[in-house]
Amino acid sequence: MSTRPSVLRRPALVAALCLAALTQAGEPFLREHCIECHDAETRKGDLDLTAFKADLANSENLARWVKIHDRIENGEMPPKKKSRPPADLKVAYLTELSGRLTIADRLRLTESGRAGVRRLTRAEYENNLRDLLGLPGLSLQNNLPSDGSAHGFDKNNDALDISHVNLEKYMETADLALDMAIATRPTAPPCEKVRLTLAGNYEPNIMIMQGDAMLLRQGKPDPAFPPCGAHPHLNQGVHESMGLFTQGSSTGIFRTEDESWHAYFKRFAALYPGRYHVRASVWSMQWDKGTVRPSRGIEAARLSVVQFSENGRFGQPASYVVGYFDAPSLTPQIHDLDVWLNFKETIGFNPASLAHVELYSIGKYGPKLRTMGFTGPCVVSDWIEIEGPFHDTWPTVAHRRLFGTLLVSEFIPKDHPGIRAPVRPRLKQEIIGSNNQPQEPKGIWTVFSPSPLEDADQLLGDFLPKAFRRPVDEATRRQYVEQVSARIKAGDCFELAMRSAYRAALCSPDFLYLIEPADKLDDHALASRLASFLWNSRPDEALITLAGQAKLRDATVLDENVERLLRDPKSQRFVEDFLGQWLKLRQIGSNDPDKKLYPEFSPYLQDSMVSETRAFFREMLDQNLDATHLVKSDFAMLNEKLAVHYGINGVNGPSIRRVTLPVGHVRGPFLTQAAVLKITANGTTTSPVVRGAFVMSRLLGKPPDPPPANVPAVEPDVRGATTIRELLAKHRNDQTCATCHAKIDPPGFALESFDVIGGQRKRYRALDLGDDAPRGSIDPLIKIQFKLGPSVDPSGNLLGEPAFHSITELQDQLAQNQPLLLTNLAHQLLVYSLGRELGFSERLALQKIVSRTQKQGGGLRTLIHEVVRSPLFLTR
Repeated sequence: MSTRPSVLRRPALVAALCLAALTQAGEPFLREHCIECHDAETRKGDLDLTAFKADLANSENLARWVKIHDRIENGEMPPKKKSRPPADLKVAYLTELSGRLTIADRLRLTESGRAGVRRLTRAEYENNLRDLLGLPGLSLQNNLPSDGSAHGFDKNNDALDISHVNLEKYMETADLALDMAIATRPTAPPCEKVRLTLAGNYEPNIMIMQGDAMLLRQGKPDPAFPPCGAHPHLNQGVHESMGLFTQGSSTGIFRTEDESWHAYFKRFAALYPGRYHVRASVWSMQWDKGTVRPSRGIEAARLSVVQFSENGRFGQPASYVVGYFDAPSLTPQIHDLDVWLNFKETIGFNPASLAHVELYSIGKYGPKLRTMGFTGPCVVSDWIEIEGPFHDTWPTVAHRRLFGTLLVSEFIPKDHPGIRAPVRPRLKQEIIGSNNQPQEPKGIWTVFSPSPLEDADQLLGDFLPKAFRRPVDEATRRQYVEQVSARIKAGDCFELAMRSAYRAALCSPDFLYLIEPADKLDDHALASRLASFLWNSRPDEALITLAGQAKLRDATVLDENVERLLRDPKSQRFVEDFLGQWLKLRQIGSNDPDKKLYPEFSPYLQDSMVSETRAFFREMLDQNLDATHLVKSDFAMLNEKLAVHYGINGVNGPSIRRVTLPVGHVRGPFLTQAAVLKITANGTTTSPVVRGAFVMSRLLGKPPDPPPANVPAVEPDVRGATTIRELLAKHRNDQTCATCHAKIDPPGFALESFDVIGGQRKRYRALDLGDDAPRGSIDPLIKIQFKLGPSVDPSGNLLGEPAFHSITELQDQLAQNQPLLLTNLAHQLLVYSLGRELGFSERLALQKIVSRTQKQGGGLRTLIHEVVRSPLFLTR
């Protein structure tokens, strides 16, 4: 239905037209097919159409009419047990209703705007500072308050409010970033190499295995440490014959993930942020009460970046995981990697693939178990070597982006009268284990300028447009220069005065908000929106240059830059951020599985789950795969840990790779990935309602209505006497609940084929009742306490589809509806990239995106190109 733009300029007239036309055209249809169930007495679904006004200028009424439109269009209303309206009458009514809703929604968008000015999320804030300052390892977002969420994403103006708490945290965080960016000495810090072993932690040349010390002494007994007693002697001759140890060396044998790094790395922490080169020698073996045997295959060693706390001890065991690395049987393998370390960070080590076993503990009457009596696989670390920091230039790139060619060349003596110098953070002596007492500094080196205000004007003139992601007028620049001038007059040195201006810029609305003009985006706003979408960050120099030349809106140039951004490693930020919200991957750690029911669960398995989901989306993006891969796939992205978990043979080692699946295998797509299955469980039990709602809203784009406030939740029986299906059958006897559950529960029933941690099952696990459980692939050293309870029934019936009896049959049904899957994926990408929900009047634009994508094969990469080309993306 067409509408003249001139009509949209008269809101009152439009609202009156919508109300009159909707009432006149719709009353006979509603009276014949809807009023019987939705009058003042019956009020099914809490809807009384006799009292419900057709005033479409009211946003709540408009949303309610949109829901009525969708229920009729989808065939949900009238229900099947009622007489169905003739097809021609249904089409006629929907056409008229759709036209009136479109007019009203366009009016709403014209009056209120499609979206307000949006604040950066904390992830965007961190990435903007990383790319602005050239500090790729800058870690800041944990210092900021969590963002809200609306319509499934935090990139939404409705979710991103700001308070004095936010502003205080922004100031603190900006100071942290400036601490990392500004050089603190005239010359580059020395590049040093440190080899970390266990030597010297408790005694010279010791082997540590879960706290039990075993001495290594050049192949012969040491009189000071007899073979028996507090520290059992290890038969080093076996190891020496393998050529693994040399005089003065020390090797760490680890069997558990629990803080194995603590005794290993407390002698090193980074003093200066920068790039460090890490080399690690790791291998594995089978330990048999003092005898070394070949291990079961390739174990996995985990390296993490660990943060020290203020008292010189470790903070969290893994601030973030660098990666998982092969530890092959009896043959040390050296792994090389580059890692960015910030101030007070070090490298941590864990034997990731091994189950936790208490090898040594003190009981009431002394030691319970000693290493010499243990039999099982172990991961061995000969040494880890850290070299750095490496800087390609000095001062660093980050320093140059703040101070250009100005060097750290002014020395301000301590307590200098009249000049305030910055306070430099210091690493406590006990953290690095130095035997030398730290010298009290006699002064501080700072950035020197012979012409402070002239240099401030030039530096800020270069910095502010980059920080604000668009040109900055002279008046704005002069405000910041005047701030520098005022601070210098008050006694600040040049560096400190410039810091105050930079901090103010990084906490200003110009930096914190994505400033966009109303209606059509200009080139600079488009550059920012594109970078925010595909890099979760700021535009780079290439985008800024094209924006300055007004070339970015050219269709060919825009396509080329979408490809360039997707090929760049920074596009992985988009993958992680989008999946973290769309599939709720951020919540993977919110519920730890019950240790008695799921003893095989480990951090390594959870990290592998997350890696699988990210790698699968990346593969879809790189190979331009279509939307059916959301629910069905002939390949999976696996490592050995996941392959064993899924019952797939022939995958070795910790690296994620593409694995072709047997025909009919259920694994591969998001629908059956362990990460999604864990996120939709509560750690103890699964619920068809939760999983079904997830499938409906996240994969099919049909979110169910929230449950009524007075309906109690269904509490599963973890003892094993009653299945969740039986409990839901009673729940669905309530007519209030039955309608919604008929849509939600069926896909959830099929997903009952998978347990809390995504393992495939035929019977539920229980704590009390049931049969003894077979060990299967569970580590032999893990004690099994759970039972096998009732059988799982994965059958169900999607509305309008034949009954299915297995997860495979459900996958086949869902995969047949490729347009629905693609439409939802397009909708999710639009909500994420635009920072707002779509209006009813924008559905036609959405369908055009889907149609154009389908004509080109329906691939994900094609879809992203079409999203960026669309008028929805190019306007605010």
